[in-house]
Amino acid sequence: MKRLVPLAGIEVLVWAMLLLCMLLISRVAFEITIGTGTLLDRIATQTVRVLMSGIIILVWLVAWKKITDRYFWRTIARRKAT
Repeated sequence: MKRLVPLAGIEVLVWAMLLLCMLLISRVAFEITIGTGTLLDRIATQTVRVLMSGIIILVWLVAWKKITDRYFWRTIARRKAT
């Protein structure tokens, strides 16, 4: 039980961050409009939206990796100590 609580906490935090990222994508990335007058404007708008969404998701993935790495190395250090 002692080991499950931190893992459950990580899962809850990661899911909360994922929901926040989805909210950011829907509120920020989809609101970007360079223009719709020409085909080039539409392509630029869609490209910027995809790049912004990708950046938000990469931030989420890096945060997830740092959290799990920290948990992993803390667990390894405790095992060596005992």
